[in-house]
Amino acid sequence: MTDASRGKVLESRSTVTVEPPPSDAIVGSECVYVLVGKLGNSWGMALLSVPMLLNSAAQRDPHAPALTCGEDSLTRLELRERTNRLARAFAELGVREGSLVTIALPNSVGFLEAAVAAWKLGAVPQPVSHRLPDRERQAIVELADSALVLGANPDAHPNRTVLPIGWEPDPALPTDDLPDAISPTWKAPTSGGSTGRPKLILSGARAEFDDAGGSFGIPVDGCISVPGPLYHNAPFQFSSLGLFLGSHVVILPKFDARSAIETVHRHRPNVMLLVPTMMS
Repeated sequence: MTDASRGKVLESRSTVTVEPPPSDAIVGSECVYVLVGKLGNSWGMALLSVPMLLNSAAQRDPHAPALTCGEDSLTRLELRERTNRLARAFAELGVREGSLVTIALPNSVGFLEAAVAAWKLGAVPQPVSHRLPDRERQAIVELADSALVLGANPDAHPNRTVLPIGWEPDPALPTDDLPDAISPTWKAPTSGGSTGRPKLILSGARAEFDDAGGSFGIPVDGCISVPGPLYHNAPFQFSSLGLFLGSHVVILPKFDARSAIETVHRHRPNVMLLVPTMMS
């Protein structure tokens, strides 16, 4: 499908390349739809890769908090080193530039660590609900041709490399920085599947962003709270952009109103992402 006003879309079974202007492409079993919209990049500004943005944040203040979920927390330096090790483990398991990495984990520090490790290899995080029935997840994984699946039962994906919840990489793997990489599309969430089987939504933007902040009100070196499930597009996008800008990203293992309010009192976030049902 080609539309000169929206950019050119080149489709294969699991890969979509969108030439500028940037857009989101929804990939189903038979068709591609193009959605035009701003993806958090500021036109006319120099763009930096995700590894460069994260490294810059760690250099500014290595011991500042980067990511918190419940009682688990990582500093910027810890996030940098842990995801360097994790990226090397992913590479040993076959993840390459452009690979899709299906993340079927509950909200956790490990969820976003997996996404960062994928970006450091030029791969594409593909978040799904950890509650999906095997049959639905299998359909998504096959459509994505995932190089790696995290958080699922290996028996449900006999032809894929699957890592269970709680898996940790070999501590002997190095933690120094990897060569810079830019994922060809920065995220690949799924649709709700209301018109049939779920579809992959591959962002038309590469994994590179400016470092000025301001998108969706997310500040540089601030704090944001995201109590929603990370397999939903908005929580994943807000959390990711917060990390890229050096903001302390505070997520909840599971939403409840009391914990969300306690987060505000404890961390004083600049931005909190809520939907109407959370405020009712």
